[in-house]
Amino acid sequence: MKKVADYLTSLFNDAGIETRQIEYTPGRNQLIATLNGNAPGNVLGFTGHMDVVPVGIMQWKYGPFNAIEADGKIYGRGASDMKAGLMAAVAAMINLKEQNIPLKGAIRLLATIGEETGAIGAKQLTDSGYADDLDALIIGEPTKNQMVTAHKGVIWLKLETTGQTAHGSAPQLGVNAIDHMLYFLEMFRKKINLSRYSDSILGVSTASLNVLQGGNATNVVPDHCVAELDIRTVPTLDHTRFIEELQELGKKVSKKMDNFHIKMEITNDLPALQTDFTDPFVQLASKTITYITGKEQKETGSPGFTDGSRFIMAKKKFPVIILGPGTGEMAHQPDEYVIIKDYQDSISIYEYIAREFLK
Repeated sequence: MKKVADYLTSLFNDAGIETRQIEYTPGRNQLIATLNGNAPGNVLGFTGHMDVVPVGIMQWKYGPFNAIEADGKIYGRGASDMKAGLMAAVAAMINLKEQNIPLKGAIRLLATIGEETGAIGAKQLTDSGYADDLDALIIGEPTKNQMVTAHKGVIWLKLETTGQTAHGSAPQLGVNAIDHMLYFLEMFRKKINLSRYSDSILGVSTASLNVLQGGNATNVVPDHCVAELDIRTVPTLDHTRFIEELQELGKKVSKKMDNFHIKMEITNDLPALQTDFTDPFVQLASKTITYITGKEQKETGSPGFTDGSRFIMAKKKFPVIILGPGTGEMAHQPDEYVIIKDYQDSISIYEYIAREFLK
């Protein structure tokens, strides 16, 4: 990530835009770039993450790190998620600087690391106060330049049950950790009804069991089992109360089942994001997108989380929208691409919103 931050720093420095790098860990630097206007005013934030997911084992037609241009598209890992959105913000800021557009206020880019692993970089920047004075924030995640004003929150739940090994021919002498885990998961499905938490834009809260590991050999009663659940939440679900429900369920199961031991760990806890569609900044963005793309905007939500879940924890409340080139369907896929026309449109959209918001 430092190489990406260094490259962006060189672009901004050449344009006369001030930058600052913040080290997260050695070799993983975040970047703050600020374009100051010629008078006090609003602070408009752009944010995009510099990290990408691994390429995977599937064969690519185009090299994942070669940025191949073909058929009106740019192919490469991160092209859609979300280097196009990040670079559109960079290009918009440099264009405004080079055109000497008069601005009241400032534009701040927060280029983060670790969005794909729980928005850890955005947490560092938020805790350090870099979002406290923002008046609006645009997150350049792939939306095909259609504005998104809400997304679900997330709880990653890791469960571990422990038991006692025994020979497979005498299971009564052991404590089967897998059986205990399966029983707890069944109680989770029966007792904790996530569908009661719903939202008109985002739908219902969901839970997906995505990791289940246990046992060492066919003839050995397992003494350890791990399960990991991805829980997506809507604004009506209070995370603190929900976690308390989980702990209460664990206590109830332990009373019903002999030798039941479970450990719960929350490895990611991010709230849902929701911005009022009637907010003046949202309406400005909506009119801008329609003007440039010809497409009317409507209130839309997303099931995935973004760095916005961290940035909304800043000291001041401000409107947040997700808006960028690329499509969510292409994220993390082989032969990931962004349509060049969409990328160019996003630069124009970002420039226009900035000029209007800071004029």
